[in-house]
Order: sequence, then structure tokens, then C-alpha cells
Amino acid sequence: MNPKVVFRNTLKLANADRPVFVPFVYGLAAKISQLPLQEILSDATYYTHSLEEAYELLKYDGIVNNFDSTLEAETFGCELEWSGDYVAPRTTGCSQFELREVNPEESSRIPILLETTKRVVMSQCKEAAVIAVLTGPCSLVKAIAGDHVTEDAISLAGKLLAKLTRSLCELKIDALFFREDPLGTEYPAELLSRNKPYAAVYATLFNLIKYYNCYPVLIVKDIEFDFLADLQSLLGPSGVSLLGKKVSDDDLVYLKKLSDSLKVSLGLPLPMGNQPELLEQFTTISNFMSKNNSPGFFYVSDGEVPYDMPLEIIHDLIAKMRNV
Repeated sequence: MNPKVVFRNTLKLANADRPVFVPFVYGLAAKISQLPLQEILSDATYYTHSLEEAYELLKYDGIVNNFDSTLEAETFGCELEWSGDYVAPRTTGCSQFELREVNPEESSRIPILLETTKRVVMSQCKEAAVIAVLTGPCSLVKAIAGDHVTEDAISLAGKLLAKLTRSLCELKIDALFFREDPLGTEYPAELLSRNKPYAAVYATLFNLIKYYNCYPVLIVKDIEFDFLADLQSLLGPSGVSLLGKKVSDDDLVYLKKLSDSLKVSLGLPLPMGNQPELLEQFTTISNFMSKNNSPGFFYVSDGEVPYDMPLEIIHDLIAKMRNV
């Protein structure tokens, strides 16, 4: 069974094959192509080649089109700072007075991202899952509005994300991941403090995604596992990637029960930047999955794969996954 089918089955909680691995490869793809990330992101041909070259070299299961939380904020007027050849930019602030309805075409990078995603789908979609990533509503609103979050700001962020969601889903991607990890432990409080307007935005986005036979997945970081039940009740994603969490056998038992009862797939993080911790975490998770039917579990990298990570470590990890 090819990676695309196994990935989609995982998000349907029906995977009877091996677990899939979705690493967030971004700066590493640029380094493999030996071009600065800023240069790659300005040209769809370079961008497509970098994603495809990284995939062909490493053969993971899902090609992620970006891992950059500044794309949407830049469209609202936030300025960017680039700090290295293979490092995503960061925003340097965004005034609340610049909040207005914006269009993706106003961005210098989003049209290139869309064209790149289109090309990757056309060339790779028969074999690999193609996954798009957007900044989540809560993280985007906090980035552009700071401490001045209002329902108007939430609505404006939601309108931009809806336009991007429709454009990406029309390209026939397999899943759309929303990054709420920039907020870390602040995410539950932000979501619950304004749950009605945020839930309305999420409902629009998730309904759009499901209309296109695609799957919505949240990326969160350092949240308590108990919050997953509230998250699923309020928003109903197909999956949640749990960054920043080191899981024990007891955690996995608990998470399997949650996955089964809530009907949600769970991405279990592997700390790619620390080889001993990576091996320890992988061994714990793989041993559990080999003994327990876990159709909704899958592997993700714990954040972006470091651009300077030795490729042989990734090769070895993926080989272990396939052998298991």
C-alpha cells in the first residue's frame, strides 16, 4: 500500500498497515538544494525542486509544502527578518491599525506557494500524501493583533484563511495542517477565552476542507493531554499533532483510548534534533504500536527538522519504521 493511501487511512482511523511519518522539512529542503530559503521561496521552480528533491532523497510519507508561520502575517503588513540561509523568517511586529481585509494576491510569497503546491500535487500525488500548512486562527490573530485581540481581528484572519484554504484544497491536497504551536501552552486559554468567534472560523475552515475530501489537522505544542477532549468537542479536527511532548507507555495507553473514543488521529512527535532522545522516543512508540492496534497514530517530527541534521540519521529512522 502506497504512502498516500496509508496516510489517508490513518486520518480515517482505518490504517491496518505500518504507521506513517510526516516530517516538517523546510529549511532542510533548501539546504539539500544548496540554495538559500529566501531565494527558493521567491521562485516556484526552485521551490518545487527543493521539496521534490528532499522527498526523493529521504522517502518519507507526506510532503509538507511549508513550515512558515509568517506568510499570513506578512499579508497583513508585518515586516520580516531573515536570520540565516536555511532558517524561516520571523515577524518583527504588526500594528493593530493595519488590520483590514486582505487578499492572498497581495503577498509576494503566497502565489508562489500555491503554484509550488500545484506542481508537487501534479508530480507526486499518486505516491505520496501532499500536505499544506497554514497558521492557525489563534496564532495568526495573536501575531497580527498582539494583546489587542478583537472579534473583528478574528473575523479578518478567518477570511484570509478561508481564501487560502479554498485555494489549497482546490489543488487536491490530502490534508491541511493548521499551526497553533506558535502559541504553545497559551493556545487553550486563547481559544477558550473567545471560543465562539474562533469556533465559527474553524467551522468554516474545516467544512471547506471536508467538502474537498481533505482532512483538517491541528498542530499544537506542550498542551495537556486532557485538553484533547475539549478540543475535539469544540472544533472536531480529523487529527492533532502533539508537538513538544515526550510520551511514556502510560501516555500511549491514554492517548490510544482518546483516539478511539474521540475518533481523532494523533501525531506523535519525534525530537529530530537530539539523536539519543529521538531513538528513545521512537523505541517507546514503535514498541507500543507493534503490540497494540493503533490505527490513528502516526509519527511527526517535533517541529521543523533541523536543517543541519545528518541525512543518514533520517534514513536510518525511516528504515526502522519500514522494518517495524
